[in-house]
Amino acid sequence: MNLSFHAVAHKHASSGAPLLFPHSRTGRLPLISNKFLLRTLKTSAVCRFVPFTKSKNLTLRAEVSAGNKKDPERPLALPVTLRELLQKANVSPASINGDANVLIRGIQHDSRLVQAGDAFICCRGFSTDGHIYAADAARNGAVAIISTDPISAEGFPLTFVHVKDTNAILSALSAAFYGNPSHKLTVVGITGTNGKTTTAYLVKSILETMNLKTGLLGTIAHDIGSGSIISASNTTPDALSLQFYLASMLANNAKACVMEVSSHALAQGRCIALDFDLAVFTNLTRDHMDFHKTEERYKESKAILFAMMVDPLRHRKIVNADDPHAPYFLEQGNPSVPVLKFSLNNRDADVYASNVVLSLFKTQFIAHTNAGSMRITSNLLGKHNVYNILAAIAVGIAANIPLSVIAAGVEAVDVVPGRCEVLKQGQNFVVLVDYAHTPDALARLLDTVRDCGAERVITVIGCGGDRDKGKRPIMAKIAAEKSEICILTSDNPRTEDPWSIINEMLTGIGMTLEDHLEQDTRNGILMLDPAQRLIICEDRRKAIKLAISKGKEGDAVIVAGKGHENYQILGNRKEHFDDREECQRALQDLITNAYHASQE
Repeated sequence: MNLSFHAVAHKHASSGAPLLFPHSRTGRLPLISNKFLLRTLKTSAVCRFVPFTKSKNLTLRAEVSAGNKKDPERPLALPVTLRELLQKANVSPASINGDANVLIRGIQHDSRLVQAGDAFICCRGFSTDGHIYAADAARNGAVAIISTDPISAEGFPLTFVHVKDTNAILSALSAAFYGNPSHKLTVVGITGTNGKTTTAYLVKSILETMNLKTGLLGTIAHDIGSGSIISASNTTPDALSLQFYLASMLANNAKACVMEVSSHALAQGRCIALDFDLAVFTNLTRDHMDFHKTEERYKESKAILFAMMVDPLRHRKIVNADDPHAPYFLEQGNPSVPVLKFSLNNRDADVYASNVVLSLFKTQFIAHTNAGSMRITSNLLGKHNVYNILAAIAVGIAANIPLSVIAAGVEAVDVVPGRCEVLKQGQNFVVLVDYAHTPDALARLLDTVRDCGAERVITVIGCGGDRDKGKRPIMAKIAAEKSEICILTSDNPRTEDPWSIINEMLTGIGMTLEDHLEQDTRNGILMLDPAQRLIICEDRRKAIKLAISKGKEGDAVIVAGKGHENYQILGNRKEHFDDREECQRALQDLITNAYHASQE
């Protein structure tokens, strides 16, 4: 018999759902000391949440269990009548034509995925309209069609539900069908322009160091606890997939979920039916103007997450106190919800850093909290990662996790794919791949490398097609000013001409391609100045190889913009392309050529 340690807390008394421990100024867990908790964690027991019973008091209790047995597998959702589904989702349809008691076995908004017994929800997207595919859904076995516009599917015995806006109710319908899984998980939502992914990885590591199985939804991938990683097409999944993934986490015995919450998802209502416990704000700078149109709308969309923080007993707001937009985010939701602020050096913050030492190999600092201080040594490089680590520590403090567990969780994250990822093949200079694709992220990255001691900075950068055009000249200006050598190249041009994108980037440096048409560009390389500090190489593979060939001892070669992505979008097709693979290949060629030269 193993001693299992069960943390009991309340989220919704009626739902039996858990919550991480709220912040305590004393840094102690309610009723049971940190010392006892650490001793318990060292046993073979599993620390997990159990449902709340009736009391509103936060407490802990130790129980005896038969060991680490996995709960028996259960279906993600049980069939429900159409009438019950609408009632549970609080949807009041304009009309129902057909049998309202038809049994619904699944819901879909993609007609290709519809199976017998499903309800098909006709949603409008950017490139198509689900109403067009209602007949296809019927042929695939749909028993109900929920639509905004009148639908005709003659010859099919269907129930038709007419609502005001299917897009607006998709989140609620999905949550109702899957039993509101977020009510039964502790959900940490992280929003901001930069740092979401790394912060999410750090928080997940801290929770799992606490032996709490934790799911992850983010830009790089989705981890639902099944042992396999799902490739992510969006930072935050669509409303239906989101609820499916959360239900899958529950089925896989997860107790918590950490998710990156994008401005798109918040603006589109994908998270309306999600029950977040902690909201984290990393920072805010220009991004996604192609979607939001103005920076004010972008900020307002991000802040929706904080507007959901309304319950002082279980919600927590965590913000970067050094960001000028922090007060705006704190104003959202209930002002009585407890706040934790983190800062690089503001000693009035709940979590702050001192004695920061940066290098191209590791980051060291002391993190100070209301619960005490801890020394951090991390392989995550740069000042911006100090901020990410502080944000994750603040989550741990809000959850009342012991400092030693928080520190161990932070230091367990060796690398985040495509985020300041250092590639080594024995070369005497640093090669680093990063996702920086906004002006602020790029500036911070290049400043970080300089602060870490790079003698020269060689930067490869491009800008995506069919996206915010306004940032192109800004990105080029930053790269040129902060690098000894700057190579402008292609980055997911999509349906745009990559040379046109590069030309728009050049305006930020006061140049155009027309100024250099006399050059011989048969090798695909265009030198824009005699010192060869500014280079154009539209072929990204060749640009990376060129940058690495110029690396010398003490240099830092930065390949920015794509990070973890393993594709290049040309027109409407995706081709395999991974900056990390290209860097490794170029490094291998460099080393091989150097070896052959030494043998001559």
